Amino acid sequence: MDSMYSAHRVNYQLRAHRRDSLIEFIKTLLLPTMVMYAKGERKIRFEQYLGVFRSLEQLVDEHRERYELFIGKAQQGVFSSKLRDLVPEVGIFFTPLPLTIAFSIYDEQEAITARNFIPPSFNDIRHVLNIAQLYALRKTVKLITFDGDQTLYQDGGDFLPDSALVVHLISLLEKGVFVALVTAAGYENNPRKYESRLSGLLAGFKAHNLSEVAASKFFVLGGECNFLYKCKADYQLEVVRFESFATDEMLLWGSDQIVKVLDIAEASLRNGVEEMNLSYQVLRKARGVGLVCKGRSADREQLDELALRAKHDVNEAHLNIRVCAFNGGQDVWVDIGDKLVGVQALQGFLQCKPEETLHVGDQFLSTGNDIATRRACCTVWVSNPEETDKVLSLLEELSNLEGE
Repeated sequence: MDSMYSAHRVNYQLRAHRRDSLIEFIKTLLLPTMVMYAKGERKIRFEQYLGVFRSLEQLVDEHRERYELFIGKAQQGVFSSKLRDLVPEVGIFFTPLPLTIAFSIYDEQEAITARNFIPPSFNDIRHVLNIAQLYALRKTVKLITFDGDQTLYQDGGDFLPDSALVVHLISLLEKGVFVALVTAAGYENNPRKYESRLSGLLAGFKAHNLSEVAASKFFVLGGECNFLYKCKADYQLEVVRFESFATDEMLLWGSDQIVKVLDIAEASLRNGVEEMNLSYQVLRKARGVGLVCKGRSADREQLDELALRAKHDVNEAHLNIRVCAFNGGQDVWVDIGDKLVGVQALQGFLQCKPEETLHVGDQFLSTGNDIATRRACCTVWVSNPEETDKVLSLLEELSNLEGE
């Protein structure tokens, strides 16, 4: 998948399953202010935009307070807040979101209040939300998990030898932050395959002479949540036993049920390929089944259809196993488990709380495999490795600010 396709995949929300409801809601709030004030009235526009984000900040605070009360009292029924009434799909906020600070930082960088004809876009709001989350975590983050393709490296690629991201990750590890790659790529009991895909990063560890203590804080979690590997002093990966990191939910997944789920998913994918006359072959693994392109790549809409159809077919079977069905850009995969339980497994294994955990990824739409992490931890939404570089640079800059 080339970078142009990835940008289109992330940036242009043209269908209901390709929209983020909170971002769309914020766009509608900001639009009247953009058209209301003419050229030369940037200061007024800034204050109006700031007022919108201040109100949103208050809505988030009220949402968090009501959620804490709801959980604390173990209430039955549906949790509600004013923000959820306005945006029914909105999820959990594990930290406050300092949106006014974030907006001020972003406007200073991008001068969106100087625009007279182009209103704040999906990406503008995504960046403001990212900055707010980074600001909230700047002093307290203990675990950062990353998607791989289009987050840390180009799709199907590796870290470049001179990648700034290698330097960022080494800096995080040396500061005592746990770093984990959480990827759909599933190679059971085969650390060498992950080492091959991460050769640039591991070479960077070696070139930097990363200490054994720092190296031991780097992990790879493959197959969404199924295979965990830890970095050793020699910068190679070693297998972590499934039973030592798996959550209680994961331990209940029986082998017979797993086979049934994968059989249903495989049948759904095969039928979809046949009906849409696609040039793809099915690849079956121990805990996942997917489609691999063997000719012309399918359109984005076709891959979305296959992912959503497979998820529907599995859910209809009511087998009580969590699955992740997603469009990977050039392929479609259905995996046992998802990144929600993957991040939760890491949190339990490393003793990190949701409000101390950040997940960075590019797949936060309904057909992506990062969206599940929103129920496990704080998140930042990027569209490519260059944005990840900027995110980590900003986190370092914010962490050096005085005060809490």
